Amino acid sequence: MAENKNEYSVEYGDPVGMIAAQSVGEPGTQMILRSFHLAGIESTISTSGLPRIIELVDAKKKPSTPITYIYLDGKIGKDFDKATETLKKINEVRMSSIAKRILENFSKGKIKVVLDKQELESEGITIKQVAAKIDKALNLESKVEDNGVVVNMHTRNLKEIRAATINIMKMLVSGVDGAGKATIRRDDKTGEFYLVSAGSNIEGIMQVEGVDKERTTTNDVFAIYRLFGIEAARNALAFELKKTLKEQKISVDERHLNLIADAMTASGSIKGVGRHGLSGEKHSVFARAAYEETLKHLIHAAAFGEVDPMRGVTENILVGKQIPIGTGSVKLAIKKEDMAKIKPASHK
Repeated sequence: MAENKNEYSVEYGDPVGMIAAQSVGEPGTQMILRSFHLAGIESTISTSGLPRIIELVDAKKKPSTPITYIYLDGKIGKDFDKATETLKKINEVRMSSIAKRILENFSKGKIKVVLDKQELESEGITIKQVAAKIDKALNLESKVEDNGVVVNMHTRNLKEIRAATINIMKMLVSGVDGAGKATIRRDDKTGEFYLVSAGSNIEGIMQVEGVDKERTTTNDVFAIYRLFGIEAARNALAFELKKTLKEQKISVDERHLNLIADAMTASGSIKGVGRHGLSGEKHSVFARAAYEETLKHLIHAAAFGEVDPMRGVTENILVGKQIPIGTGSVKLAIKKEDMAKIKPASHK
């Protein structure tokens, strides 16, 4: 046992779950007015403040604004031109972003994609490469013209031509599918170049030559879970909670945030704290009913004869019993023979 009280991580009987919830919930009310008025680069490209906290604790499958921070290997990170080359390999370019317009000729069974030459140059793509992509991806026959590509459909069926047009416009021309639009940034402290992309296909990004796999990360917790497993997802979840609160200049002890992340990932998968996650899976009928859909839980429990063990905090507060934390976590007993030795107080 620790001699110094301050050496204890936590006292026996402390309601660590309630303290963690309160420690995040109370500052969360302060975030409401701040969330939409925070200045700076990060706030313009990513969800921040209370909306971000909500999507994290609700375990939203896809973040509102997915972002991947891509760090580059050694010399590439120091060379702007090489960093730009890596950017072009990653930057997701679809036909819709490089095409001025698309023309359908139903009588001849042809589709013409008019390309924006300025966009092609900026992305480092040639018209021949676009034509080759169409041939390979959609198994169609195309030829290059001065200002674009003409696709021969070999059919006059309106439905087939229209379907092909939609597929062509959605088609990936270059980059990593799901990586989003990428930009180059420079670290003010180290002078190193790194990339920021508006997507979360971290697995595809890591396949690109020149990417530093050890430092590259994303704000998409589920993407990290799929690629690295539940432990990495737990760390990412705790990190994102800390980062979001820090951006708002709100100080919360990281142990509370770690506990929330632990609770959400303890089952081996990521679960939200709402009725479809931790709150909805509680053993106590009263605890489930106290959160949402009260009548549904009570009727279901009555119909199936559920028994509430009353071992949690919420359910005991509801019925007015002593909660099993703090002094309530200690039970006192006395032997019958010792009771007999106690002399009753005399009343004069």
